[in-house]
Amino acid sequence: MTAITRYRIAPRRDVAAPRIRIAVLADLHACTPFMDEARIARIVDEVQALGADVICLLGDYVGHAWASRTLKPAQVAPLLARLTAPLGVHGVMGNHDWHDDPAAKTGRAASTTWHDGLAEAGLPPLVNAARHLTAGGVAFTLAGLESQRAYSDDCGGDNVAAALAGTDPGRFTILLAHEPDIFPTLPDQVDLTLSGHTHAGQIRLFGRPWVVPSHHGRRYAYGHHAEGSKQLVVSAGVGNTGPPFRLFCPPELVLIEVG
Repeated sequence: MTAITRYRIAPRRDVAAPRIRIAVLADLHACTPFMDEARIARIVDEVQALGADVICLLGDYVGHAWASRTLKPAQVAPLLARLTAPLGVHGVMGNHDWHDDPAAKTGRAASTTWHDGLAEAGLPPLVNAARHLTAGGVAFTLAGLESQRAYSDDCGGDNVAAALAGTDPGRFTILLAHEPDIFPTLPDQVDLTLSGHTHAGQIRLFGRPWVVPSHHGRRYAYGHHAEGSKQLVVSAGVGNTGPPFRLFCPPELVLIEVG
């Protein structure tokens, strides 16, 4: 069983928050033999068993671990499409999803094979866009940001202004952002940001992450962060890149209670 990490989030500004449970699945990194179709199916069942109101997928669906073979969108997307929740399943893309499609990455295309595969399976990702949801009579916004490292470590497809265009700043706003680096510069309208990407270091020695692929170093490597009215939750994710193992950093699913 995958570990479940739980958080309870209340708004830090004067805004009504929906009473919802959010399940978060980050950094699947599908590949054989480490994250094969059978293991993905088990993880999907574990997410479904959480009984969340909304399910959020945070990107890096494709695996690039050493001594592995990456799975294709047609193998992975139908498994993820089994996920259901009353308020829907919503996802964004990660940097590895772009790196797995060199032509799209180099040409800065509108989508990759992973965008297209997820959309064909009924899970169109949020690409600098927002959806307007309601729970218990409380309207809120769920927005998604394109990967901040889509084209290189210093150049992404992210556009916060586009993601929040037309949204109501007076509503509780959740942003899905694969990389947490954007967090300090987000407008106060964004109450809760959900991120993955870091794997919490994947290897942790003496309680400290070994490598964190972030311009902020270890600052947002893992867990719950609050700055002013904004909050961030960074998941350790379930898969691996580079070394095909974790050390003192188990894979996790995240369940967040808002309200």
